[in-house]
Amino acid sequence: MFVRRRLVLLLAIALAPGACAHRATPKLAAYDLDSGYRFERIAVSAPAAPAKNSNDVFVVLALSGGGTRAAALSVGVMNQLKAVTFRLNSRGLPCAAGEPDCEATPRSLLDEVDVISSVSGGSFTAAGYALYGPEILSRDSAFQKNFLYYPLQRDLFTQAVFYPQNWQYLGARTEIAAKLYDKRVFDHATFKHLEARPRPYIILNGTDSTTGARFEFNQDQFDLLCSDLSPVPIARGVTASSAFPGLLNSMAVDSHNKQGCGYNGPGSGGDDNWVAQGLKDRTLNPMRYRAAQQLTAYRDPSRTTLHLLDGGLADNIGLRSVIQSLASTDRAITENPDGTESLGGWSLLSMGNNGQLKTVVVITANARVKRDSKADTRVGGPSTFGVLGSASGIPMGNYSSDTLQLVQLALEQDAPLEEHARVFKDAFKDVKVFAFEVAFEDLPDNPDPAESERHFFQNLATNFELQPFEVDCLIDRGARLLRDSESAVPLPSRSFVDFVRDDLRGELGVAGGPHPPTCTDSVGKKENGIRSHYIDVGVQYGKSFAQSSDIEDDGGPGLALRITRPSGLSAIVDYGTNKFDVRATVPGTSTALGRVSQRTLLGGVAYTRRLAQLEATAGFALGYGWGSFEVSDAARDDFGRQGIFGVDQEVSGALVLAPRVSLWQNLSNRIAAGVTGTYLHSTPNVQLRSGDFTREQKVDTSTIKISAGIAFKVF
Repeated sequence: MFVRRRLVLLLAIALAPGACAHRATPKLAAYDLDSGYRFERIAVSAPAAPAKNSNDVFVVLALSGGGTRAAALSVGVMNQLKAVTFRLNSRGLPCAAGEPDCEATPRSLLDEVDVISSVSGGSFTAAGYALYGPEILSRDSAFQKNFLYYPLQRDLFTQAVFYPQNWQYLGARTEIAAKLYDKRVFDHATFKHLEARPRPYIILNGTDSTTGARFEFNQDQFDLLCSDLSPVPIARGVTASSAFPGLLNSMAVDSHNKQGCGYNGPGSGGDDNWVAQGLKDRTLNPMRYRAAQQLTAYRDPSRTTLHLLDGGLADNIGLRSVIQSLASTDRAITENPDGTESLGGWSLLSMGNNGQLKTVVVITANARVKRDSKADTRVGGPSTFGVLGSASGIPMGNYSSDTLQLVQLALEQDAPLEEHARVFKDAFKDVKVFAFEVAFEDLPDNPDPAESERHFFQNLATNFELQPFEVDCLIDRGARLLRDSESAVPLPSRSFVDFVRDDLRGELGVAGGPHPPTCTDSVGKKENGIRSHYIDVGVQYGKSFAQSSDIEDDGGPGLALRITRPSGLSAIVDYGTNKFDVRATVPGTSTALGRVSQRTLLGGVAYTRRLAQLEATAGFALGYGWGSFEVSDAARDDFGRQGIFGVDQEVSGALVLAPRVSLWQNLSNRIAAGVTGTYLHSTPNVQLRSGDFTREQKVDTSTIKISAGIAFKVF
C-alpha cells in the first residue's frame, strides 16, 4: 500500500487535473476607483525621499517569460539602467551638469522606470523590484539568494512529494507553488503593500484559460470580478503569471459578480461607455472590439471561478498592455461630486495628449530561446515531452515577434496615416519616443556551437533552477545587450549609447553585477559541473548473503527508483528478485527440498546527505514479498521412493523489513551509479501437498543484499 501510494503520487504530480482546493479570493466591498492597486494611485516617487522620478522621462519595461533565465536577464537590464545617470531641468528636459536650472544631483534611468509589464519568469523580477527596490540587484540580496541562485524547482518538487499536507493540492499544484514563493521570495507581502510603494507600477500578466485573454493582477482587472486584490499575496499573481502548463496547472480566482459590488464602470450597461461602442467596431477597430469582448466575458456572472495559466500563452513578452496604452484612451472614469474625475487603467496616449510626457522609452527584455532539436534527424520525430515543449514554445516565440512588430508600428510616428496613427502622431508630436529590445539573437555567433555565445544562451533551460555560472552570464549579458542595442524608432534607428549621450545628455557607466568574460558551452561544461538529480530510475544486480540456516547465498536483478533531495528526507522505491536454495530436506534423507524464488516490492524513507555529486543515504523500507517454490528433481525422486507422488508446492507472501544504506554518484547530467547495502528480513511459508501428505516449512529468508547498478535521470 505504501509503495502504491508513492507511485500514484508521482503520477499525480505530472497528470493530475485541476482541483477545487484553492485560497478564496475576497469579495470587493464596493467599486471605487480611488482605492486598490491602480496606476493612478501609485506615487511617482517616495514621499520621504528626494524626487527621483517624474513623468517627463517615462520608462516602460516589458519583461518576458522564460523561468530563471528571464528573471536573471531582467536583472542585468536593470543593472545597466542603474548605471545610466543624467540630469533634468525645471521643464523636465535633459541638461548637462553646470547648465543654469539643471539639478545638482543626477538621477539614474532606473529611477525613472514607471511601469513594468511582465510575464512568467520576468514577473519574479518585476514583483521583486516593485516590493524591494534596487536592493534586488545586489548579489547579497534575499531576492538573489532565495530565487536567482537558489534551486527553487527542487523545493517545488520537495513540497509536492515529501510533505503529506500538500498532497491534497496535487491537483492544484499552483497552490503549492504560491505558498512556497510567498514564504521564500516575497516574505508574505500582499498587493496592499505595493499600494504604499512608489513607482514602478507592475502589471503581472496571466492568461484566462477559457477565453485566452490576458489577465492583469491589478484592481482594475479585479473590479470586473467584484473581487478585492489588496489582501491577495503578491506570490499568487506571480504564480498565475508563471503557471506553465504541465509543470503547474491553473491558478483559481473567484468572481463575485453574482453578489455584485455596485460596479458601474465600462461594460456595466448602456451605450455611453467605450465597451458598448467597441462591440460595434469589429471591422473598424478589431483591437478595441477584442478588448470589449474580453471585458464583457469577465463580467459574466455565470463564471464563478476563473482559471489562469502562464501569461506567455497570451503574450510572452509582456508588451500587449503597453500596446493598449499607446493605442487607446479607453479606461474607467468616475465623475466625482466636486467635479473632479477618478481614473482607472493607464494610457500613455492620454498622457501624451495632455502634455505630461517629454521622453518615452520602452525596453523589452526578451529571453526567447531557439534550442537545438535533433527531431528532424529521426523518422520517429520528437518525444512526448518534446511535442509538449514545441506546442507551447513555438507559438509563444512567434507571437513575441508579432508583438514587437506591433509596438514598432504603434511607436513609429511616420506610420501610414490611418485614424489611430494620426491620433498617436498628434498626441506625441512633442514627445521623443524610443524602443529598445534585449534579445539573445544579438549576441555574437560562431560556426562552432561550443564556442558560440548565442548558442549557449539560446539553449538554456526554461525552469527555476539554473547553475550559478549561467545566472552570472545572464545578468552580465543582459546589461551588455542593452548597452549595445538600437532603438526600433525613430528611423533611422538610434543606438542606446547615442540615446544616453545625445538625448539624455547623460553618462553611461559600467553596470554592476558579475562579469564572466566568456559564456559558451565549452566554458559552461567546466563551470557548471553536473546538475542535480531528483528522480532516477535504474537497473541493479544484487548479491544476497544468507543470514539464516534456512537458505543458501544467491542473487538476482532488480529495478530501483530513487527520489531524493540534496540534504533531507528521500523516498525509497525498488523492485528486486532473489532465488534461494532451501536447506530443509526430504524426511529421512539429506536431499534439499528445492528453491524459493522471491520478488519484493519496497517503499520507505531515508535521509540523504550530499557531498558534491556523491550522495550517502540511510533509511528504512517496508514492503511485500511473494513468489514461488520449486521442488528439486532429486527431492521428487526421494518422495517417489516413499510413495508420495505429484507433490504440489506453494509459498505464501510475507512482509519484508529492509533497513539500508547506499551511495550514489552522479556521473553526468543524466547518469548516476549506485551501490546499496540492504538487510532484508522475511519469513514466508513453504507448503507441500500430495494426497494425505502435507508438509509446511517456515523459511527465514533473512539476507544481506549488496546491489550495484546504473540509473537514468528522470528529473
